[in-house]
This record gives sequence, structure tokens and C-alpha cells, in this order.
Amino acid sequence: MIEPLPFYPTAIPLGFFIWGPVLVMLLFWLVGVWAGRQGVARFLENDWNGFTVADVDKLFAAYGPERRAKYRTRVLPADIACAATYAIVGATLIAGLLMRGQPWWVAALCGGGWLLGGLADIAENLSIAKLLDSYPKVEPGNVAFASRVTQVKLVLFLAGTVGALVAAWLVFRPLAA
Repeated sequence: MIEPLPFYPTAIPLGFFIWGPVLVMLLFWLVGVWAGRQGVARFLENDWNGFTVADVDKLFAAYGPERRAKYRTRVLPADIACAATYAIVGATLIAGLLMRGQPWWVAALCGGGWLLGGLADIAENLSIAKLLDSYPKVEPGNVAFASRVTQVKLVLFLAGTVGALVAAWLVFRPLAA
């Protein structure tokens, strides 16, 4: 009789706690390089203070139709793929910490930033796509939503980065003892 394989903590190997965050940072950097090669400065996606209708109008007008099309069809899909990746890494950090006996709240604090930040990043990109699709008529409500989601995403991504470092410390700490 074949016995079922138990779900050991090694289902998420220790190396993931190093290479998962490295992958996230590498993709984050590569999306920025890709956007730069497309001629699209990602001012809206990196604005800690939020942005207004006037900011969106000014930026989209400066892009022109060709760069707006590149932003919509090339940069945003790449950013969504990056966001999905770091959301998955965040969820896997949570699962890996739980399997290693950490309390749920510790696991949630370590991986939750990237999990929720990735989801917020996807929502942000979809809202920016909506702004691009409706340009030159930009709705203030859509801009306000995109701006707020951008701010939330930036905070959560930063928290997720700190959480990933803490998660690596937590899983490697027993090996150092």
C-alpha cells in the first residue's frame, strides 16, 4: 500500500526564504528597466504623496499616443506579472513560516505585506489601465482610487521587504543556535 506523503516543512525549502525575495527584487528592478526602455517613466506608480487629475493629464499628454500605448500594452502587463509574483512569494512566506511553527500573526506580519501589496499593485495597474483607456477624459474618482491604491501599495511593499528579511532571520535562526 502506498502511504500518502506528509506535508513536511521541507515542502517550502529554506532556500526559498532567500531566493524568493531575491526574485522579487530582481523582477522589481527588471520592470523598471523595461519601462525605461519603452520610454515610459513610471511617475504615477512611485508617487508617495498621491497624484491628481492635473498630474495624470500632464503626464499622459507628455507621453503622447505612442508611449501611452506602450505603457498600456507592455509596461502594465509586466508590472502585473511582477505584482502577482511578489504576492505569491508573500503567501508562500506565510505558509513556510506556519509550517515551521511560527504563530499565525508572525507569519502574517512577515509575508502579508507582499501578499496584500501585490494585490494592491494589481488593482493599481488595472486602475491606471482604466485611466489610459479613458484618456483624454479622466474621471476624478478613478484618479483618486488609483492614487490611494498606489500609496497603499508602496507602504505594503516596503513592509513586505522588511517582513521578508525578518522571515529569513526566523527560519535560519535555529540553524545558528
